[in-house]
Amino acid sequence: MEVISLHSILCSYGDIVELNYKFKDDAITQLKQINNWIPGPNNKKGINLTGPLDDLQLNAPSKIKHEKNQQYNDNLEACPHIKSFFDLWTEIGKCRAANMNKGSFFRLHRDAFKLNSQFRIFIPLNKTNDDEWIFIYDGKIQRFKSGVPYILNTRKSHGSFAMADDIYHVLMHVGLNKDNLLTVANLLPNCIEN
Repeated sequence: MEVISLHSILCSYGDIVELNYKFKDDAITQLKQINNWIPGPNNKKGINLTGPLDDLQLNAPSKIKHEKNQQYNDNLEACPHIKSFFDLWTEIGKCRAANMNKGSFFRLHRDAFKLNSQFRIFIPLNKTNDDEWIFIYDGKIQRFKSGVPYILNTRKSHGSFAMADDIYHVLMHVGLNKDNLLTVANLLPNCIEN
């Protein structure tokens, strides 16, 4: 199946697609035990879950940022609860966890990388109430459930703002291929095969 056909099928589900999977509090407990969080812009911290441990690759364009089949690293191995979700997918690209505290934010931006054949899975692990954290997507507030992964079309403008401390998210780049599209189909809620 050609990538453009796979992309058309994926887009037909919508821009923000809830997946039928629930992370437990263990995910945050395991992330908090990692000691090598790297300071990022706007009072955020991050760690890579795939690829190199020491570079978030936020500033300059990076050749490996969008490469498929990036290796799990020690941070992900230290988080078996998160790793079990990663194991459902193939051709995983750059993945990281982010930690936000009161006053930190992601500026409105787009994550489009030309015609990159990947899609984004966004996992807001906690504190998704309006008084804790706000996510702006395509000019509107978008609400998420804590601990639930979403496919997110990051080619549209998006950003978020923290009003509370200790907010944790996981951001995944996943290869657009037949196996991953079947995984998406199996994780769609309320779908019955006819």
